[in-house]
Formats: sequence, structure tokens, C-alpha cells
Amino acid sequence: MRTYWAFFRKAFKKHLAYRAEVWLRIIGGILSITVQVAIWRAVLGEGSYSGIDLADMVTYAIITTGLGTLLMQGLVTDADDRLRTGDIAVDLLKPLRYPLFLFADQLGRSAFQCLFTMVPTVAIAWLLFGFNAPASPVHALAFVLALVLALVISYAIGFLVALLAFWFLTTFHFAWAVGALSTAFAGTFLPLWFFPPGWEMLARSLPFQFMGFVPAATYMGELPGRELMLTLGLGLLWAATLLGAIRWLWSASIRRLVIQGG
Repeated sequence: MRTYWAFFRKAFKKHLAYRAEVWLRIIGGILSITVQVAIWRAVLGEGSYSGIDLADMVTYAIITTGLGTLLMQGLVTDADDRLRTGDIAVDLLKPLRYPLFLFADQLGRSAFQCLFTMVPTVAIAWLLFGFNAPASPVHALAFVLALVLALVISYAIGFLVALLAFWFLTTFHFAWAVGALSTAFAGTFLPLWFFPPGWEMLARSLPFQFMGFVPAATYMGELPGRELMLTLGLGLLWAATLLGAIRWLWSASIRRLVIQGG
């Protein structure tokens, strides 16, 4: 495990060099939250919808925007580049498991983003717009579990898409499709409680909800006790299923490894 811890620290330190990018991410996050707050202020005003008022939607927007900086779907680009350049062959020669190496690398990036992007963004947004406290200590603990599920599921989906490059040599079209599905069903900008019944049922059956809606709704206490347990249980099931799919597809992929141009 010390090897993967070293890669975690290396990934964390690597991002320290990109200070300008940190500021741009913070500014971009604040602008995104500002736009969302303006929209919800126009939609809700001083009223509410199904018990959801403007303060709730401000909190929701801040959480989902901050969460977006932590997710690991960006590993698709990294893995795709290493496959096309042939660097993946060097990785396979190292005495480590490539899926775990990639997870450690992405986790280091997420830790950096948490400290230097998400925390400042949430703090500034809190000063500008306000921010509700967790619904209860239980919901705060459940929120931490939901964050872990969000990271694991985003990693699993991103890596599964990246593995398709072993067959197609590029994953641009797959990454675009998954990104579109995530935008539609994660509930990042539009919570699932605003979806029509049919679309809400579909969204709640997919793993994308755990990368936006579920952590925010858990924090806000919008998932009652039994529903919260069932939702987190579904998240654990999705995480186990996707990680199992990674194990199977990775074994199949290394048997079909073809380096483009080399």
C-alpha cells in the first residue's frame, strides 16, 4: 500500500504547480453558483415548491458545484492519452496493479481539489449567498458516505469508459455519451424531485444520481430515514457492480492490448 500512497502524494503535489488553474476553477465555480442562484431566485422568489425554498436550492447548488470538482471522470482522458502514446505498456511493466494506481492518482487529485478548490469555493459562496447546515448529525454522517460513493462510482464509470479504448483506440464518443447521460440524470443542476415521475424513476435507477443529487439531498435531509438507507444501499450495490465490471473488463483488456503506432 505504500506504493499507492506514494502515487497519491505525488498526484497531490503535482497539482500544486498549477496555481493559476486553481484560481480559475474557484472563479468558475463561483460564477456557476451565481448563475444557478439567479435562476432559482427567478423561479422560486420568496415562495417554495414541495417544501423546497430558495435557501435550500442555494445550498443544493453550492454542494453539487463543489462536488463536481472532486469527481474522477477526468481519468478517461489520462488513460486514453497513455494508450494512444503507448505509455500504458510502461505502466503494465511496473510491479503494481494499474487500476489501483489510477485510483490512487485520481484520489490525490481529488484531495487537492477538495482543499484548494472546493473548500474556498464553498466558503466564498457561503459568504455571498448563505449556506444551510446539515439537516442532522445522522444526515451529516450519511453525507460523508454519499461522498465516498460519488468518488468510487465516478472512478468506476470513468475507468470503464477508458477501458473501451483497448478495443476502439479512442474513447471520445463514449466519454461524450456518458457525459451527456451524467448531465441529464445526475441531478447536478436540476434536482430529481423536479423531474416528471417517469424520468425521476429512471434517474433513481441509474448510478449517475450518486454523483450529484444523492449527496446534496442527503445533506439537506430530503431523503427520509428508510429512503436514505435504501438509496445508500443501492449506491453500494452500484459501486460493487461497477468495480466487478472493472475487474472483468481489465482482465479482458490486457489480453487484447494493442498500442496504436507502436
